[in-house]
Amino acid sequence: MSQKKRKQARTSPKASGSPRPRTSQGARQAPRSGSASASRVGSAGRGSGRLQPDYPYQPMFTMPASEPMPGVDYALVMRSPAPGGAMRAITGLALVAAGYLLITQILLYLGAWLSWLARGQHGSMQDGYAAVAGYQVPEGIVIVNLALAAAIIVVLVIARWCNGRQPGWLVSVRPGMRWGFLACAVVVGLVVLNGIYLLAPARAALHWNPPSNAWLLMVLVVVTSPLQAAGEEFLFRGYLQQALGALTGRSWVALIVSALVFAAMHGSQNLPLFIDRFGFGLIAGGMVLATGGLEASIAAHAANNVSSFGYAIAGGTLAQTRQISASNWATTGSNVVGYLVTGVAMVAVARLLRLRRVTPDTPS
Repeated sequence: MSQKKRKQARTSPKASGSPRPRTSQGARQAPRSGSASASRVGSAGRGSGRLQPDYPYQPMFTMPASEPMPGVDYALVMRSPAPGGAMRAITGLALVAAGYLLITQILLYLGAWLSWLARGQHGSMQDGYAAVAGYQVPEGIVIVNLALAAAIIVVLVIARWCNGRQPGWLVSVRPGMRWGFLACAVVVGLVVLNGIYLLAPARAALHWNPPSNAWLLMVLVVVTSPLQAAGEEFLFRGYLQQALGALTGRSWVALIVSALVFAAMHGSQNLPLFIDRFGFGLIAGGMVLATGGLEASIAAHAANNVSSFGYAIAGGTLAQTRQISASNWATTGSNVVGYLVTGVAMVAVARLLRLRRVTPDTPS
C-alpha cells in the first residue's frame, strides 16, 4: 500500500469503527458558559487532562459582591462553592473579633474621658471609666450601648469586603430588614417576657424605689438599649453564625458554637447565669434559623434588656443589675422558659406572615 493510502486509512472515520456525524459549521460551537464542559483547565490541572472548575481570582479584601447559594438557611448564606471560602471565613472571624474589641474599647474610653472632663475631672480617669461602664452615671447608658452597637458597622463592612455578601444578606434571607415582622416581634417579646417575669413564682417581689432622675434613665434605656441588642445580634447570631456555617457547612454547629461564645463573652459569671445566657443564645439562634433573619432575636434581646433595666430603675438597682455576675437556678429556669415561649410565639407569627426561611431559588 502506498504511503498516501496508508495516511488516508489512518484518518478515515471507518478505521475506528465509529463514524462521526457530519456537523455544519454553525453547530461547531463551544458549550455554554457555566457548564462543566465549558470549564477551562486550571493551572493546577494543565497537563493532567482533567477539567477544573473555572472560578475567577477573588482577592481577599476586594471580594466582589455575589449571591448566596439558592435554597439554604440563614446560617449558610456565606457558604460558597468557590475556592477559598473557608479561608475567608476564618480571616473574617479574626477581623471581626479584633475590630469589635478595638472599636468598642476606643469608644468606651473616649466616652468615659469626655464624661470625666464634663464632670470636672473628679477622681482618676479610671474612676470615671468605672462609673460609665457600671451605669453609675446617666451618660454611661448611652456610651456603653452605642459602643456595643458599633458592632453592626464592623460586621457589615467585613461581610461585604471579606466575604462578598451585601449588608441585606446579614439581616435576612429576603434579603434586608422585614420591618413589619420586627414590629410584631417587639410587641410579642415585651408582652410574653414581662408576663412570665411578673407571674414567675421564683421572682422576688418588685420594690419601688426609683431615683430622682428615673425618667431620664428610662428614656435613655428605651432609646439606646435596642441599638445595643441589635449590635450583639448582628455580631453573634449574624456574622458569627454565618461565618461558622460557611466554615463547617452545618447550621447546628454554627448555632451551638455561637451561643457558647455569646455566653462566654459576658465575663465573670456563675454557672446558673452562664446557662441562662447560653439558653438565650440557643433560642435566639434557633429563632434566626426558623424565621430566616435577625428580626426575632433582635426584638427578644431588646425586649429583655429594656424590661430588665426598667425594673432595675424602678427599684433603684440599675448599677447592680448592670454588673450582675451571679444568679440562681430558679431564676434561670423561669428566664429560659420565657425565652422559649417568646421564641415559639415569634416563629408562629413568622409562619402567619409566610416569611421566607431560606434563600430564593433565583438571584434577587
